[in-house]
Amino acid sequence: MRLSLLLIALALAATAAQGQAVYRSVMPDGSIVYGDKPAPGAKEAKEVSLPPPNIAKPPPAKPSAPATTPRQPASESPDDQVRNAERDLQKAKAALEAGREPQPGERIGTAGGASRLTDAYFERIKSLENAIVGAQKKLDDALAQRRGGR
Repeated sequence: MRLSLLLIALALAATAAQGQAVYRSVMPDGSIVYGDKPAPGAKEAKEVSLPPPNIAKPPPAKPSAPATTPRQPASESPDDQVRNAERDLQKAKAALEAGREPQPGERIGTAGGASRLTDAYFERIKSLENAIVGAQKKLDDALAQRRGGR
């Protein structure tokens, strides 16, 4: 039943995107059928207007934001999910260690002739630390799922 509703929704979205008419037909047994023309034998059929598709451009990515990894597909085994989460955590930790050295433009001179780190440096380090927190959560979730599945 859910699959048929999903297919109907996809069909409606596809036809709406093309600007074609969509009809809602009520059959004698009370079932509702959507299509590009009224269903034969329907006791009631009417054209329905659909709202425009909700498609928006993604916002531009920040250049200093660390790369995120997509969630693992559900078809992976729990052991694979744990291994991948451990690998992602190690990568995030390595990125933080490699990123501790200030990049060009992240130091500013002071009146006494010394230098200090800019806010951009601390923001970059914070984002690298947040990536570690996210990777650790992903690992914790994968471990919990593996424990629950056994």
